[in-house]
Amino acid sequence: ECSYIHAEGLSGGAMKHGPFALLSEDATKRTPVIMIVLDDEHAQTMRTAAEEIKARNGQVHVITDDRSLAEGLDDDPIIIPRNGRLTALIAVLPLQFIAYELSVRRGIDPDYPRHLAKSVTVD
Repeated sequence: ECSYIHAEGLSGGAMKHGPFALLSEDATKRTPVIMIVLDDEHAQTMRTAAEEIKARNGQVHVITDDRSLAEGLDDDPIIIPRNGRLTALIAVLPLQFIAYELSVRRGIDPDYPRHLAKSVTVD
């Protein structure tokens, strides 16, 4: 919202049902995709989805709690601490910082998004 860039959250398995078609086939216009690959029961599904994105010239960025899960996908993954069931919640923090930085770099004040006051104050 704060950077005015469309983004969607999808499960690794859902990528196979259409979103791959949104990846640019032009190697000079690589589509950035941020993947949360945690050391849990979904790790292999997420790695497989990330490998397929990379094979289609997508630019894969990984947020993980285990550096080895990003090997071959992202040379500079964002490493988060493990905290049991709360690890997935911690993975959201880098996403929030990325949104903030994107908005600031685009000259948008993230504290005052357009049309927010109107939608909040109208009954």
